Amino acid sequence: MKTFQQFILEANKHPIPADEYTKWQNDRDEGKGPASKTFDGVEYQMRGKGTDKKTGKKRWAVSPTSARKASAAKRNKAEQETALSQDELRNAAGGNTERSALAKDTEETGIKKVKKRRKRIEKATGVKQSLGHKQPLQPDDPNPEDPGHSLSNIQPEPLSPNTSKKNRRPESGESGYGLTRTQATQDAVRRGDKLGSKIDREISLIRSGKGSRAARLLSYLRRDKTSRPDTGAARRMNVAGKARGLPEYG
Repeated sequence: MKTFQQFILEANKHPIPADEYTKWQNDRDEGKGPASKTFDGVEYQMRGKGTDKKTGKKRWAVSPTSARKASAAKRNKAEQETALSQDELRNAAGGNTERSALAKDTEETGIKKVKKRRKRIEKATGVKQSLGHKQPLQPDDPNPEDPGHSLSNIQPEPLSPNTSKKNRRPESGESGYGLTRTQATQDAVRRGDKLGSKIDREISLIRSGKGSRAARLLSYLRRDKTSRPDTGAARRMNVAGKARGLPEYG
């Protein structure tokens, strides 16, 4: 005779025997055992869903690996579709191509930094983190004023709250409330202008003969026999130097 738990699992299309499921969950509670298992030819993943506030125990959820991959692909597609475009940034920058290029660079670099910060927080605290959107992405119900996948709209946050908030928009007083697409593009342009000011300041130092970290990076890039540091700052300085016709070094 089937247990109530078996009926629940089968109703959710998870035909996993109750004893197998319980053993798997206990193993995961103790930090051992695989995160994936195959039943009836279908691979399933058991992932943490945070901690139950009443019991203090970890909560777990099981879903087919194929469903997880499809969900990840859908999320990546939504991020690409809602990312700030070069045309949007150019319009926000008053048609200035150089300002919009700098804005695009700072936008992409900033998002990478947030992703790295998420990993550092996860490693330091032991709490599973995810890249959360303050204003949830709405690919199925697009709104031109939604900020989308932009630096102004992302933040590291614990996995459980992020997965449970679903597509609910933040309310007054919550992080991200009132954030719009227009504001996100203006924020990106401001960050690009700030980067441009730094580059111009470093170039002034180079032309005046004064040393600076950026000047050293640029001089390394201009010497054919010197190893080239693979850093974002070095690449940006190299591009900026060429655009402004700086003399060759070395």
